[in-house]
Amino acid sequence: MSEKQSIWSKADSFLTKTRKILLNSLTAFLLVIITFSLVGSLGSIFSNTNEIDTKNKVLWFKPIGVVVDSSVSGAGGFDINSIVLGGVENVEQHELQDLLDILNHASNDDNLSAVYVNVSELSMYWSSAFKIAEAIKAIKDNGKRVIAYGEEYNNTSYLISSQANEVLVNEFGGVSAFGFSRKREYYKDFYKNIKLNYNVFTAGDFKSGPEPYTRDSMSENDKLAWNEFADPMWKKMTNMMESSRNLEIGTIQNYGDNAWEMMTDNPEPADVALKLGLVDMVVTREGVKAYLFEEFPNQNNDKYEFPDSVTIYEYLSTIEKKEVENTSKNKIAVINIEGAIMTGDVAYGIAGSDTIVEHIRSATKNKSVKALVLRVNSPGGDVWASELITNALKEFKETNRPIVTSMGDIAASGGVWVTTLSDEIYAEEDTLTGSIGVYGIVPTLDGIYDWAGIKVDGTSSTKAGEWDERYEMPEYVQNNIQAGIDHIYEMFVSKVSENRKMKYEDVLPIAGGRIWSGNKALELGLIDKIGGLKDAIESAAEKAGIEDFAVKNYKKPMKPFDIFINELLENVNIEINLDPRIKLINEKLNKHLKLINPESKNVLLYCFECEI
Repeated sequence: MSEKQSIWSKADSFLTKTRKILLNSLTAFLLVIITFSLVGSLGSIFSNTNEIDTKNKVLWFKPIGVVVDSSVSGAGGFDINSIVLGGVENVEQHELQDLLDILNHASNDDNLSAVYVNVSELSMYWSSAFKIAEAIKAIKDNGKRVIAYGEEYNNTSYLISSQANEVLVNEFGGVSAFGFSRKREYYKDFYKNIKLNYNVFTAGDFKSGPEPYTRDSMSENDKLAWNEFADPMWKKMTNMMESSRNLEIGTIQNYGDNAWEMMTDNPEPADVALKLGLVDMVVTREGVKAYLFEEFPNQNNDKYEFPDSVTIYEYLSTIEKKEVENTSKNKIAVINIEGAIMTGDVAYGIAGSDTIVEHIRSATKNKSVKALVLRVNSPGGDVWASELITNALKEFKETNRPIVTSMGDIAASGGVWVTTLSDEIYAEEDTLTGSIGVYGIVPTLDGIYDWAGIKVDGTSSTKAGEWDERYEMPEYVQNNIQAGIDHIYEMFVSKVSENRKMKYEDVLPIAGGRIWSGNKALELGLIDKIGGLKDAIESAAEKAGIEDFAVKNYKKPMKPFDIFINELLENVNIEINLDPRIKLINEKLNKHLKLINPESKNVLLYCFECEI
């Protein structure tokens, strides 16, 4: 065969394979769409015919995932980085109000024989944990039996589980309710070693977010601010645990202070917890099943099966069916700001300003919307994104309709900035708020270039254009950036002082990046009232002068491509198995790297110390 024929033969082979790949991909794509359509149709048929029977069943309260204010659907997290460095993570989100509705209804439901609680795989902030714990306590106080089980209890899962009639723990588990420990990594020496210079600019004595770039240890101000927030929270938590378990005051603190020694003498943590009265029974998974069968035998009388039960969302569907749809023409708009505030679309953990602004504008144009409730659950984020949201809220306010803010678990930094046009601000007792401060981070590469022996030279039309991040940052640039940070801080304090009707000088001592609990924020005048979302909605209606109203929740609409990708990811596990240490580093740094973007030179209103 000649060389020319060989080339044409290879080309023909390549084109044939390419055609097959394209045809197969198109066929697979069409089959997936058809399959999803059929499954959806069949699902709707069966869902309409199957009634959920709760008579003599156990409510199986075992949510796994995270507690959120408002769940976000979409393929926002679908990117190459997430696939390669951690797999496509589909976090199960549980709306707090759904969980509370389920528990509150179960409290008075004579059909249910008991409630089984397992929240050891549920992540949440403290304020949400207190609410769920109170709902569990109410069920027990109403005479219904509550049995809790966990394989390892942390602060929040034990707080909730301790309110049950009986607390069971796995024989290889234990109780690790050891209070609030906050540790940070300090990179100053690391960046010095790799010759990367981070230029940090702050405004606010307690704004500790950038300390990892400027220090090698936690500052006294940071310790003071955190302890003043955490200590009362820990006291409230231990009081609730000890009261429910009939333990002496100080038992949990003593356990936390001496746990290592206790578990050295008796290296079975579950047994240590049992002897202290923290739990009632140490079991295996099979032991849980056997105990529940003994107490609540199933219809098949099969001792190898769990009791006849109803899941939380099956149970929620029975509650929703009983509710009558409110068709009032008057609407109270509820718009969520949940997660880190950044530009772009809303996604899990991201309060995307583009989506939020779109929701606010939609509410502004809708004449049936008589008031707006801003539900904030955010540690803040980017100044620019926060201001875009505030500008849209200003446009709504100019229509003479009220804005009321409801702070959830956390509303700090940029989460406060966006509330500064509110007519009234509510917070929970345990809301983490404040952190009124500003900082900016600008990395320069001059150290690396010097180390590598790379010289940078050239010319510029103006002095303003001659510096870039490959050079050491000159004093005139530093002065300019610091002036900008100070100016934004002044704007922030001014916005708060105007909204709170306080003097600028009176806000300064309680700003400075300091964090506060909801109770303390009320005392300081940073909020108006202690209350939840329902209280804020009722207040908004009153301010709008209406009694008859319906709540309109604005959520990110699902795009067809998002629906397809979500369904695909649920059915196809795309993951590259890498060293778990790489995944861990990626999980730790991913959000921080998005916030600290060298290209955009962000100015931040973000509370890193608020994260859990």
